[in-house]
Amino acid sequence: MNLGLFSYLSASLAFVLFAVLLVTSWRGGNRGVLLAAVALINAVWAGLASQVAIKSVDQASAYQTFEVLRYLAWYVFLIKLFDSAASNNPGYRRFQRSALLSSIGFGCLVLLMDFVFPRFDGRVLYGYPMAFLFAGHLIMSIIGLTIIEQLFRNLSLQHRWAIKYLFIGVGGIFAYDFYFYANALLFRGMDPGLWNARGFISLISVPMLVLAAARNREWSLNVFVSRDIVLTTTAILGGGLYLLLMAGVGYYLRDHGGSWGRVAQTVFFSLAIILLLAVLFSGQLRANLRVFLGKNFYKNKYDYRKEWLQLTGELSNQKDDSNGFISATRVLARLVDARSSLIWLHENNNCYRNIAAWQADRVDATEIEGSSLVQFFEQKGYIINLTNIDTCPEEYQGLVLPTWLSKIRRPWLIVPLFGLNSLLGFSVLADPLVSREINWEDRDLLKAAAKQVSSYLTVLRTSEVLAEAKQFEVFNRISAYMVHDLKNISAELELIVRNAERHRNNPEFLDDMFETVNNASADINRLLDQLRNKRLQKEKKVVVDVCKLVQDVARHKNHCLPVPDVVCDSSECHTILEKRRFANVLAHLLDNGQQATSDDGFLHVKVMKKTPFVVIQIVDNGHGMDDDFINKRLFKPFDTTKGNAGMGIGMYECREFIHELGGEIKVESEPGKGTSISLHIPLNN
Repeated sequence: MNLGLFSYLSASLAFVLFAVLLVTSWRGGNRGVLLAAVALINAVWAGLASQVAIKSVDQASAYQTFEVLRYLAWYVFLIKLFDSAASNNPGYRRFQRSALLSSIGFGCLVLLMDFVFPRFDGRVLYGYPMAFLFAGHLIMSIIGLTIIEQLFRNLSLQHRWAIKYLFIGVGGIFAYDFYFYANALLFRGMDPGLWNARGFISLISVPMLVLAAARNREWSLNVFVSRDIVLTTTAILGGGLYLLLMAGVGYYLRDHGGSWGRVAQTVFFSLAIILLLAVLFSGQLRANLRVFLGKNFYKNKYDYRKEWLQLTGELSNQKDDSNGFISATRVLARLVDARSSLIWLHENNNCYRNIAAWQADRVDATEIEGSSLVQFFEQKGYIINLTNIDTCPEEYQGLVLPTWLSKIRRPWLIVPLFGLNSLLGFSVLADPLVSREINWEDRDLLKAAAKQVSSYLTVLRTSEVLAEAKQFEVFNRISAYMVHDLKNISAELELIVRNAERHRNNPEFLDDMFETVNNASADINRLLDQLRNKRLQKEKKVVVDVCKLVQDVARHKNHCLPVPDVVCDSSECHTILEKRRFANVLAHLLDNGQQATSDDGFLHVKVMKKTPFVVIQIVDNGHGMDDDFINKRLFKPFDTTKGNAGMGIGMYECREFIHELGGEIKVESEPGKGTSISLHIPLNN
């Protein structure tokens, strides 16, 4: 059975069917037509290969021609996928044009070699014309793999799902051709078994292409070209050529090494791969290569969009940085490949202190506001390059470097960080990965990044201040509530002292006095616990008879005029709440009513049951309030109309307490006509 005939003929039929499928389902996209043309060229190539497989010598020239045309067709189709990026960017358009012309030009050169070398009958170029043909086809497969790699790297993530099978199918073809021609080049001839299998590889790729076409009906892809394209391409091509060279040396050792030839080849090739991996994973080599390419191939040194997105992403990610300041100095170091950095920030004692360090030891040194370094930054705002201070004295005139720089390993750059109106701090970048000059573009990038970092640091500092202010706010709130409670306790004890002479022989007065003193003692102990724990403690909720509690509170207010009168419409008014806190709320509302009403006025308290609420209505005929005061000031904390005698939290505490119960407080008032306050409290069911 002729496997070559079967494999290539099957591949040819598969590509014909694929082309027919593309034509019948075409939706007007140019890429669909181009892919159909590529499929037809592959079908013709596979058909000619099947003829060569049955020893049809007259088809050999045509087969060689379509061998190259097949590569060129794939190049054109793959490079055209960059159209969406090239349409809006002249730089991408230039890349697309140069890549297309270069790949087609090299393909034409290989095609010319296919026609020229056979006419010399193998007697030119030291008897190795076929080696150049194999090398040419090998390089063409590498070019195809490089284009696919760049498409995959620079394709937006959301579109990789739609095109990944194209990469697998076409990449498989190029990868197998690389292996096939590398083997032919090393052994100076084609392996018949490998050649026969090429048809099956092409056949296997067709279903992948069908899936890709189904997912991209118009092949309208959103791709963009990365600035790392030259760096990555150079690394791939260099690595491929290096492996070819090492493989050639290995086979030479095997052929001429005698009994040790196979061992020498294996050891040498293994060492070569280890060396390649070590070089590829070398950060210093990548940095040097990036500098070289930036100097010789790019108009702009940086991809600012990429750098800015990476900078903001790193500032937002603080997994290993509890306070965020290390992230601020690390991002500046990364921009210029510095391996360590430190940051100084302004403190309240008019000096700058090292508050964080990345991959370096913190320096126990401060820089005062009037120092030479700080004045230099405030007057000029330059980035200081410590490696060229001696060569550029006019740029750093009057600058005296601090002595603490000697404690830092290989200090390199000092970048100022400016706030809105002053110097916020500065960052020292040290231990550069590559010793290089800092040009205007490096400085501009660092200045722009420093502004973003300064804003980030300002937010961090502001957050710290707000956190401290929040703590003081909690403390002040606790203090205000305590003073408010102490005022109530003082009033109760003052009432006892005032009435002691008159009622000391009255048993009921003595009972009330002991109860009041006991309550005052409990309240004072509670306040002391709150001071020790630095937080407000909540009272345990109990079932309370609202009518009885209102009557008890009103009875304790009988010593002031007008005397409150209490009317209960229902005796079944029970609810669950904090009894002492509710009593304080009622006492405060009765105090306000008595203070706002003249001695000959009235203060009515009425308890009503309006399911699902119990309503406590407190009505007086005092001086009243207008709507503006009720809406804007009545419930505002720490706002009082009593001067130093009040804390301004009584009504605020009343409203918060009623809302916590799930109730509502309603206020109706009019200047000169009095006030009505209604507390709606949920009943206990």
